[in-house]
Amino acid sequence: MDRPITWYVDRQIALGKWRPVELSPTVTGLPRPVTVLETKRRSPFVKPWRMTAAEHHETFCPPLWADLAIGSGSCGYLCRNCYLLLTHRIFRDPHRHLIYVNYDDMEAEVRAWLLFPERRPFHTLGLGIDCSDSLLYEGHTGNARRFIPIFANPESNPRGCKLILLTKSANIHYLEGLPTTNVAATFSLNSQAVCDAWEGITPPIEVRLLASRQAQQWGFETRWRIDPILPIPDWEKHYAEFFREAAAMGATPRSITLGSYREKTPQLDTWREKWGLPPMDYQPQGLVKEGSHYHINEEERRRIYAAVMAQIRRYLGDTVKVALCKETHALRRALGLSNASCNCLA
Repeated sequence: MDRPITWYVDRQIALGKWRPVELSPTVTGLPRPVTVLETKRRSPFVKPWRMTAAEHHETFCPPLWADLAIGSGSCGYLCRNCYLLLTHRIFRDPHRHLIYVNYDDMEAEVRAWLLFPERRPFHTLGLGIDCSDSLLYEGHTGNARRFIPIFANPESNPRGCKLILLTKSANIHYLEGLPTTNVAATFSLNSQAVCDAWEGITPPIEVRLLASRQAQQWGFETRWRIDPILPIPDWEKHYAEFFREAAAMGATPRSITLGSYREKTPQLDTWREKWGLPPMDYQPQGLVKEGSHYHINEEERRRIYAAVMAQIRRYLGDTVKVALCKETHALRRALGLSNASCNCLA
C-alpha cells in the first residue's frame, strides 16, 4: 500500500513531536489562514555556509556568512520552484512550515556566535534566509524583534557583525521603532509578471515595494534580491516597468543581488508535483551544469543580466551596488561584477 506524501509529517504530529498552529491573515499578511508546525530544534541553530572545494573553484559564494535556523522547509508561500522542496522531499510539508520555538536556546547560541573570539566585522548571520522567511511569521515568533537589538548593541555585538533579513512579505511594520544599526532588510522582489509565473500566495509587488520604501525611511539598510530572473515573453518590458515603478515610488535600495533560474539537481519539478503544487508558467529548457548548479546557458545568462543591469542604471542610478548570486567566476568577470556585494555578505 502506497503511503501519502504527507505520511512522515502526519506521523510527527500524531506522535506529539510537531504541534499545528493556525495563523490568521492579520498575523502573516497572507490572503488566507495558514497552518504552521511548531517544534523544538535539537541541532545547532547557527549553520555556517559551506561549499565543496570543487564548487568553490567554479562558483562564487564565500564562507563568510551563516544562517540562523528559525524554521525548516518551504516557508509557506507555495512558490513553485522552491529548492527546499527538493532539499527536504517528504520530510517537510510546503503547506505547513516547520517553526522552531525554543527561542531562549536560539538566542543563547546567537550571543555566543557574536562573541566568538575569531568573529570579524565581515561575518554575517542570516535570519533564516536560506531555510525560512525572515518576516513572514514575525507576528507570531518575534524573532526579528528579539535579535535586532542584540546586533545593534555594541556590548553584545562588539565586532559589528550584520544581521541579514530576507523576505517576500510586506511585514516591515513589525520593525517600527527598532534600532537599525548592523541590520540589512532585504526584499525578495521581481517583475509582477515574473512573480505570477512561479510564486504562490505572496503579496503583490507594489505592496512589497512600499514596505521596502518604509524600511528605507526608518533608516534600515535596504537591499533587494531579484532572483530568479525569468526570460518569460516580453521579459525586458516587464523588468523596465518594475524599475520604473520602483523609482516613481522613491524605493531605492543600497544594493541589488541578481540571480537567474538554477537548480542544484534536475529533480525539483518531480517533488513539486508530488506535493500538489502547480507547474511554473515558465518552463526552463536545456539547463546545463555550470559551477555548482544547473543553469540556462552562459551566453543567455550574460545577456539577461546585462539587460537588467541597464534598467537598474537607467531608473535607479549608478550608486546602487549590483552583484550576482551563486554565479560562476567566469560570468562574473565577463560582466565586470567580480565584487563581494551580494546579499548574504556585509
